[in-house]
Amino acid sequence: MNLIGRSFVFDDGNVIEVIQVKNREVDNETYPWVTYQIYQGNSLPRKLLMKEDEFINTFGHLFENK
Repeated sequence: MNLIGRSFVFDDGNVIEVIQVKNREVDNETYPWVTYQIYQGNSLPRKLLMKEDEFINTFGHLFENK
């Protein structure tokens, strides 16, 4: 699933947008991590990181049909 540059707008107007997927080394093992932003109302976006498999398990259903 190609996530880079994709976004999803929730019914309440909040947005989740994927910025990048990049390999990062943690405890001598390399994993792909997703950098994404959450926009809520008029507030500044929050930039967050999550392992790709966790991101897909949590948010993947939002990006399946696009």
